[in-house]
Amino acid sequence: MDTLMLLKKTDKKKFGSRKKHLCSIELLILDDFLLHSFTEEDEIKAIHEILNKRQEATKSTIICSQRLPNDWKAQILNDEIAADAIMKRATKHYTVMINLKEDK
Repeated sequence: MDTLMLLKKTDKKKFGSRKKHLCSIELLILDDFLLHSFTEEDEIKAIHEILNKRQEATKSTIICSQRLPNDWKAQILNDEIAADAIMKRATKHYTVMINLKEDK
C-alpha cells in the first residue's frame, strides 16, 4: 500500500495502471495486511476498490496478517463503515488461522 500511495502522489497515470493490474491478476497476495493502520482516506478507498473489483471479477486473494481478523477493524481509520466494507470483502469466503506452538 505504501508503494501504491506513493505512486498516487507522484504519478497518477502509473497509480491507475498499477491499481488496474492489482484488480486483474489471477492471484493477489497481501502480506502483512494491516500491520500498520490505514490512516489516510486514499488508502482506505484504494484497498476497498481493489478488493471489491477482485471479488466482482472472481479473482483469488490471499491475505496474510499477524493480527487476527477481528482486530483488523481497529486498524482502519476509526471509520466503521469503511472497515465493515473492507472486512466483508477480505473475509467473505474462507479464513484459515495458523497458530504455532512454541517449543519449551
